[in-house]
Amino acid sequence: MITARDIQVQIGNKPILHGVDFTARSGAVTAIVGPNGSGKTTLLRALTDDVAWTGQVRINARDAGDYKPWELAAVRGVLPQAATLAFPFTVIEVVRMGLRSGIHGERDTVVQQALTTVGLGGYAQRFFQELSGGEQQRAHLARVLCQVWDPVVDGVPRWLLLDEPVASLDIGHQLLVMKCLQDFAKRGGGVIAVMHDLNLTAMVADAVTIISGGRAIASGPVNEVFTDASLSAAYHCQLRTNTVPNDHAAFILPQVAQSVA
Repeated sequence: MITARDIQVQIGNKPILHGVDFTARSGAVTAIVGPNGSGKTTLLRALTDDVAWTGQVRINARDAGDYKPWELAAVRGVLPQAATLAFPFTVIEVVRMGLRSGIHGERDTVVQQALTTVGLGGYAQRFFQELSGGEQQRAHLARVLCQVWDPVVDGVPRWLLLDEPVASLDIGHQLLVMKCLQDFAKRGGGVIAVMHDLNLTAMVADAVTIISGGRAIASGPVNEVFTDASLSAAYHCQLRTNTVPNDHAAFILPQVAQSVA
């Protein structure tokens, strides 16, 4: 389990998070949603100690501050919104960086497995800079997967913490990535993902926390949290759940989509 209590973040003179409580359980996909500028990414960055914060964060019942850097690298992999590379690495070189960060450095076969998992099986020798934005995003996800390839080690769950992991992907690759995250959770690991697409979140997540105005306004199972009242309050517009448009406009429900192996 990852728990956060009374998380407060201030950047410059501006308070960003105001005493946020958050819980994510292993064996589940936990989503963080909310409007732009609400503090979603800041909360994730507090959980990964990438921003100054006050409060308490515990990972697997242990205070996050008690972990040594190499221990953290072995227990959780972090995917930021964007990552740039200054040198012309090949895709396989980028993904192998995950092996060096985690505990699977001797298992080079993991690299190809990770690339296949994210739909980049034939891309190993291509230069990273030649890939599209969505392909680069999936290559970085493969790198993070290598870092925590086994969801459970010696009975201890490992974690994926991802900031908008499908933001630049088409719907087919969104489904592919989310299926990968579900599989990681089903095998005992924990997933925390900042998400924008509420329908995709409802389809995949086991639990969700809504952040609005730097506060957690609702947390729990998706079908309990995604209500007209909570979503309308968070996004500052009138929203309805489970209703069909009355103007006959076309709409696509990812809940009925299927990824193709």
